[in-house]
Amino acid sequence: MTSEFGAVLPSRDGTAQALGPAVSVIIATYNRATFLRETIESILQQTFQGFELIVVDDGSTDDTRTIVERFGPRIQYYYQPNQGPAAARNYGVRRARAPWIAFQDSDDICSSDHLESLFGYVREHPECGMAFGNGAYLEGPQHDRETIIPKRKSQRFETNGVHLIDLFEKSVVRLQAAIISTRAYESVGGMDASLRICDDLDLFFRLCMSYPIKYLNRVVFFYRKHQGNLSRNEELRLTENIKVIENLLRAFPEAREMIGAGQVARRIAYRYYRLAKGRWNRNELPGAMEAIDAAISQAPYSLKYRAYRYRWRIASQREYSRG
Repeated sequence: MTSEFGAVLPSRDGTAQALGPAVSVIIATYNRATFLRETIESILQQTFQGFELIVVDDGSTDDTRTIVERFGPRIQYYYQPNQGPAAARNYGVRRARAPWIAFQDSDDICSSDHLESLFGYVREHPECGMAFGNGAYLEGPQHDRETIIPKRKSQRFETNGVHLIDLFEKSVVRLQAAIISTRAYESVGGMDASLRICDDLDLFFRLCMSYPIKYLNRVVFFYRKHQGNLSRNEELRLTENIKVIENLLRAFPEAREMIGAGQVARRIAYRYYRLAKGRWNRNELPGAMEAIDAAISQAPYSLKYRAYRYRWRIASQREYSRG
């Protein structure tokens, strides 16, 4: 049973709760005042209105507070010193009242039926820990496709479901395209606040290992490309990606067999190779050699990685002799 403002649904402990929001929409934001108003408007104009909206300002120094306050009491606003997006999202969840959570990025736009589609789906599949949909690009088709998840892959997920290998092979889930059970979120420990970029992938892995994950073949948000999300720290992204994989294997040893030991090694090796190239290009020679050695330790028969190590070692020796 739902109303304009909420639903009679199980609480976090499974017992009945009074009329309240069905979904807690959480925006964690940091210096995104330029885009925030449009994001908030896209949420407030949802066809489904049974939600509460929580904005966690993670130490912004721009006009974020002023923009939020103009919307009045419909929004719960919280401020904290800058601690990163994962910490801000965890803060929002601690103040959420609904049994389902929908995180939104403060620079993207929700489709008008975002909550109607996602909440309608999990209402029919209450056993799932998370359900997610597809996204499109705000500026129109990108990368020779209209949607973030390509059409054929999207259809495959709809037919065959989503499994750990799908999340591992390539980042297919966007946090702003998902709805997550509050109880599931809390049971897996929420987001790892030590991560700044790969916090979402880490969460998805843990949810996938603990709960059914469902996919809805529908565009539910629009991704905005801008300098702030295109210039992310590549070194940090790669090191965190490796850390997240190692965390998965440590917490769930069976994941290596589910994915395939060879696939795991190839992905880690490639991440180390990318780290090595970046460091070499920045003239960080010891770090580059350390990373390419790590790549070879994962993929010892890779002629490509060994060739890079050989060329770089020769170049390093020449540089040393000149010095």
